[in-house]
Amino acid sequence: MPPFNLRALGRAAGVTRRRELVRLAPPRTQARQHHPSPFDDDGDSNATKWKKTQGWRAAQAERDLPTTVHDKEVEKGLEHGLPGASSIVDRTIPTFSRGELPHFAGINTFMKAPFLDDIRDVGTYDVAVLGVPFDGGTTYRPGTRFGPQGIRRISALYTPYNYETGVDLREQMTMCDVGDVFTIPANIEKTFDQISNAVAYVSASGAMPIIMGGDHSIGFPTVRG
Repeated sequence: MPPFNLRALGRAAGVTRRRELVRLAPPRTQARQHHPSPFDDDGDSNATKWKKTQGWRAAQAERDLPTTVHDKEVEKGLEHGLPGASSIVDRTIPTFSRGELPHFAGINTFMKAPFLDDIRDVGTYDVAVLGVPFDGGTTYRPGTRFGPQGIRRISALYTPYNYETGVDLREQMTMCDVGDVFTIPANIEKTFDQISNAVAYVSASGAMPIIMGGDHSIGFPTVRG
């Protein structure tokens, strides 16, 4: 009697079962595709179908945005960061990294926004981003004091243009990073006073404060400010 091979029997049974499923399944009339299919004949050309997609409309909206601020940023980068080496073909690239590009280099501010050293000038901006490195109100796991640094580091990888909203933060508003509030470790009351003082000053200047925490306790002094 020949040896009984369970693996071979299992494979044979599996093939038979798959063939039965294929035979019983209803025929597929049209495969689903993410992009407009050239096989869909509804009177429109394939190019017209592409222009109906959200991605196409977003790309068109980005193309129509002004580049005034971007051009000024490039000019400032060449002035402050020195023109690039003679072997660099793209003459918009400086020797020292300045501005948005490259995303992996430069000083980390929120989305590479300019750092405002003199807080008295904050009213000249539409939005002011400030960090609150405080986790003295946590009841379990500390560490969110490093949140503002982490947010700035990650935000540097992003472009200021949003495809879904069609908004370019760089071209359609002015934004600065004013740094972090000087928090007082182990003293939650004085830290809250510092936060409220900072938020109140920025709000009174006319700029909109954007707060980066920090643990959940900073919500109270932020609203109070």
